[in-house]
Amino acid sequence: LAIPYLYWGHLDTALKHAERGLEIAQQLEMQELLPNAYTILGNVLTRMGETARAEAALRQSLEIAQQLGLAAYDQVMAAGYLAYNLYSQGRVDEAQQLAEGSLWAFAGNPDTYEVYVCRSVLADISLEKGRDEEAEQLFIDLLEVGERRRFRLPLAMVYFGLAYIALKRGDREKGVDYARRSLALVEPTNAVQLYLDQGERAVVVCRALKKAGVSSPFVDEVLARLGKNASARPRVIENKAVVVRTLGAFRVFVNGQEVSQERWVSARARDMLAYFITFRHDRIPMERVQEALWPQTASLGPRAFHTALYRVRQALRAGSESTKFILVQSGEYWLDAARFQVDVDEFDAALAQARHLMHQRPEEAERWFETALALYQGDYLANLYYDWLFPEQRRLREAHLQALRHLAGLRMNTRRYEDALSLLNQALALDPLQEQVHLDAMRCYAALGNRAAVARQYRQLEEALRRELGVGPDPVIRAAYENMMAVT
Repeated sequence: LAIPYLYWGHLDTALKHAERGLEIAQQLEMQELLPNAYTILGNVLTRMGETARAEAALRQSLEIAQQLGLAAYDQVMAAGYLAYNLYSQGRVDEAQQLAEGSLWAFAGNPDTYEVYVCRSVLADISLEKGRDEEAEQLFIDLLEVGERRRFRLPLAMVYFGLAYIALKRGDREKGVDYARRSLALVEPTNAVQLYLDQGERAVVVCRALKKAGVSSPFVDEVLARLGKNASARPRVIENKAVVVRTLGAFRVFVNGQEVSQERWVSARARDMLAYFITFRHDRIPMERVQEALWPQTASLGPRAFHTALYRVRQALRAGSESTKFILVQSGEYWLDAARFQVDVDEFDAALAQARHLMHQRPEEAERWFETALALYQGDYLANLYYDWLFPEQRRLREAHLQALRHLAGLRMNTRRYEDALSLLNQALALDPLQEQVHLDAMRCYAALGNRAAVARQYRQLEEALRRELGVGPDPVIRAAYENMMAVT
């Protein structure tokens, strides 16, 4: 049920069915169905723009399929959708490596539907990288198999890709022909989401069809829904995910309501969830969790662990549901990450998009950096005090500083020096020893013609370095400062 609603673009309905399907498979312990359930959930979430949570679901699908030794084509399908997810996040090279590696390892029939989908993702990746000739050849290679095996919707998107490439290079006749073939396959199914996924490319193809005199409600709907912002993705309005905020104080929300201390029963239950959130990509033996949370009281043994685990599950459950949230197999425990929407994942995904777009589409990159900075509300798990959280805390603190610097750089490139200075000062308030940030601030002041501020900034750098490290500024920084003072 989730799949047709997904293709029709009814994403909220598709999500409800996907989440319910996963819930049933888990409740009935139907292990062989779990990979497919996670794949469908991840596919829906990717289309909704929840790429971080989607990635977690798709990785779980791939891992379970490998552990169960399921058919190789199941693994190829999960890998293909995961590659598409990474591509949607701007992690194009990673997506390509995953798809190519999955196809290389596949020893079955090369004409299966799953392999076809994975190969078409590779063609999309080549197109995203601007390698149009390579993408075109990949699409052409898929035509014969798609026609012979009657892979209706994937074939429609192969024709779509060829249409876009032809239109892009100015071959209007061939482009419209391919576009008509794509439309003939996809329109009867009303799988409008497949075109919506293509964003600006869909606008190009649909406008070419309109200009060629094609009258199609399908085309009209695509253009209307994409509107002016073809790159925008719909956001999840309501779902069953547990929302976790770790940037700043640790906060957890179920159905929009924050989990209170009374509901946790004990702080240790709350801290256990924080631990599993931190290591949400790992499978962890009980002993390791005990050592992390009860280092001085190991004698408490399994009883304390299971009590805290029970309280975590009870605190997160809504109504009569029996979701476990933390799964176990063969003595190892792991977070059911597809059930959680974690701000760190959203932060990392926003930064990945921003970095990917910095040089190609700087205005979009700015918006993604702004999204990441808005998510960063303070140090990771700022209200908890455990050694195991420090590495992640340091990583995120450095990522935050880099985001401030990159966004300031984009503002400097467009001569918005006051805006850039605001960001640079935020970075220096967090770490006053960053010489390059001081230099960028001096450049902003110099561009504004404020010679006194350039000198003041350099003195602040000198004082910070001598006070904390007993050294002076780098000779390169000093030379740049002297040059600015000579010119300003």
